[in-house]
Amino acid sequence: MSSLRILPGVFHSIICGGALDSMGFVTGLLGFLLGVWDFVTYPIYLMIDRPWQTTRLIARTRARIVSTGANEITIKAVPLPSPTKDELKNAPEEINTMERLFKFSSKKYGDKKCLGTRQVLGDMGETQPSGKVFTKLQLGDYTWQTYSQVAAKADCLGKGLREVGVKPRDRVVIYANTSAEWMVCAIGAFRQSLAIVTIYTNLGDEGVLHGVTQTEASIVIVGEDLLARLLAVLPQAPAVKNVIVIPSHNPDPLPSNTATVSFHRFSSILSSGETSHIPCSPPVPQDTAIIMYTSGSTGVPKGVVLTHANLVQAVFCLIPTCETVKLRPDDCYLALLPLAHVLELLAENMLLALGIPIGYSNPKTFLDTSSMVAKGYKGDASVLRPTAVAVVPLVLDTIYKSIRMKMTQRGALFTEVVDFCYNYKLKWMRRGHSTPITDLIVFSKFKAVLGGRMRAMLSGGAPLAPDSHDFCRTCLGITLLQGYGLTETCATACVPDGHDLSTGRVGPPLQQISLRLVDWEEGGYLVADPRGPRGEVIIGGGQVAAGYYNMPEKTREEFFTDQGTRWFRTGDIGQMMPDGTIKIVDRKKDLVKMQGGEYVSLGKVESLMKLHPAVENICVFGDSMRSNPVALVVPGEVWMQKALVRLGKDNMSRAEACLDPEVVADVLDKLKKHAVAQKLQRFEIPDGIYLVAEPWTPESGLITAAFKLKRKALENTFKDDLLELYAGNNNDAKMKTKNMNSQPARILVSSM
Repeated sequence: MSSLRILPGVFHSIICGGALDSMGFVTGLLGFLLGVWDFVTYPIYLMIDRPWQTTRLIARTRARIVSTGANEITIKAVPLPSPTKDELKNAPEEINTMERLFKFSSKKYGDKKCLGTRQVLGDMGETQPSGKVFTKLQLGDYTWQTYSQVAAKADCLGKGLREVGVKPRDRVVIYANTSAEWMVCAIGAFRQSLAIVTIYTNLGDEGVLHGVTQTEASIVIVGEDLLARLLAVLPQAPAVKNVIVIPSHNPDPLPSNTATVSFHRFSSILSSGETSHIPCSPPVPQDTAIIMYTSGSTGVPKGVVLTHANLVQAVFCLIPTCETVKLRPDDCYLALLPLAHVLELLAENMLLALGIPIGYSNPKTFLDTSSMVAKGYKGDASVLRPTAVAVVPLVLDTIYKSIRMKMTQRGALFTEVVDFCYNYKLKWMRRGHSTPITDLIVFSKFKAVLGGRMRAMLSGGAPLAPDSHDFCRTCLGITLLQGYGLTETCATACVPDGHDLSTGRVGPPLQQISLRLVDWEEGGYLVADPRGPRGEVIIGGGQVAAGYYNMPEKTREEFFTDQGTRWFRTGDIGQMMPDGTIKIVDRKKDLVKMQGGEYVSLGKVESLMKLHPAVENICVFGDSMRSNPVALVVPGEVWMQKALVRLGKDNMSRAEACLDPEVVADVLDKLKKHAVAQKLQRFEIPDGIYLVAEPWTPESGLITAAFKLKRKALENTFKDDLLELYAGNNNDAKMKTKNMNSQPARILVSSM
């Protein structure tokens, strides 16, 4: 047993009396005890775990090359059995639209829980030390609607929309936070062949106006908390004739009707639908189901046209892989991401098709410690006790850094013990074994943060750093799947199965999806690479979108049809691994050639640097005239406060600290050491940074509604500072003369 290798060292330390410090002694003793435990219990675990079956699944080939061209290869998945998908495909009425998909589910699971909403018992204001007053919610249990009730309500909603004047194939904007009402609106619209237009709730006024006006929608369904923002842009949206308001827990009176716009309560639309004689007008597969606006990382948001056939195909593609996590009758899903995000939309519709109840949440009430949970009340995860959730890496990075920070606060010995147990569990997981003792004694405390029953997470939207992936998967005891897809492909391209323990990869192509790698000679990525085929990822299949709404040139640039298959050029660079899984290694637009001729992936550097608690956000830039990249860094608040105490500068404000050369030099030093630990190459490590005091928000226009960096906007905002940074000009004297109260506060440090 490998863990017994440390025994000689432990005995030597004990005999020598203090050769080890307390940490070494404790972890050595722990290793000794676990080694004895492993030796004694291994035959029992061998019979229970049957590790050879698990390791066979871990190591299996997941995809193969099915065709090879002069400068490209095509890859397809090795098929997985899926009784659920077969059942859906063999339904009495062919399931080829989203309307038919939910009709099938509502008949099969009629009286089962479907959509759950947390009761809000009241609210209260809490004054922070800064003087700001934050609303805290007093929250009760979840109340549930069954599948039959949701179907009846959606039918009324769809008819109610028709009663106020919309016709089949018209467009209806939903501008609201994730909720049961959002999903009811979507299902109701599908029943009447209405196309839903989704808009991120944290887009700026310009993005909201663009989505409403470009689609010429006559109806907007808006959450009451967003009504004021909608009212600000309505005068510039003459096509809007009706606004339907989803009420908050404490509803206000509706605005007065104007000469051009009528306002309606959500409940009144349902009531009008109950007495309506308008029949259902079901869609056909090629009808538009969703016009989903991207978050606009490279300009104004683009409306991606997703048909019913696209969405149904995406659901069918994803089901076999998700079934590898072994779904159970008592599973429950927590809805956390915006439904305007294609990953959340797909995940919820797939789970509804599988009969899994969905309880709605939001980041401000997710955990017991979330910002809007009143003292003495539990967060949504603790009350719902979900078994599955879809997240973005930002959520997991936050969990990872939060756990690490709490471990540090408990002291070096505690951190050493947890790290030892983490490595112990990770080792045995990879060998196909469970570790119930360490799970019970150590990791159950981590698992309790998410309700205690969490088994599966699907992460998408951005790369997930390997350290964060392994740590969250191991400490939380979950199956963590890092998927890859885009709005243009209905969130589906690649997803690992539940047995894949690799990190830094996105799994094989999903069932019925074709994936091509095409040479990108300029970047040096070739399918003939001896290290494994590399090239631009091009995705093909029935889930690929029809194109961009009213953008024919952009559609022709990025979409094409070949031999009857629809394809999308992603701009991402992928590598095929020996087992057929895909690793995203670069992105064309994020790739910068440095002075020495080496290519640096800015996104890769950012994803690894964000793991350090000193970093709340980071944007890396490169210049071909320099040997190293540079970075804008928004420092982490908790880390910054501790650093100021350590440096004897705890009397400084955040803005003042970001202007202090000693503070910035300390941050740069810590980030360089972290970069080395993350195995970044010398030419990938930023040699100069600006500290930015003000966090980047979608409202500032510096990040998207999905919290992706707007690199061009950041470059324009900090243009002069970056020029100085590229020049290697420390410029301390000049920076000290800047107005200390200016926002955003920033300072330059460059090590040349």
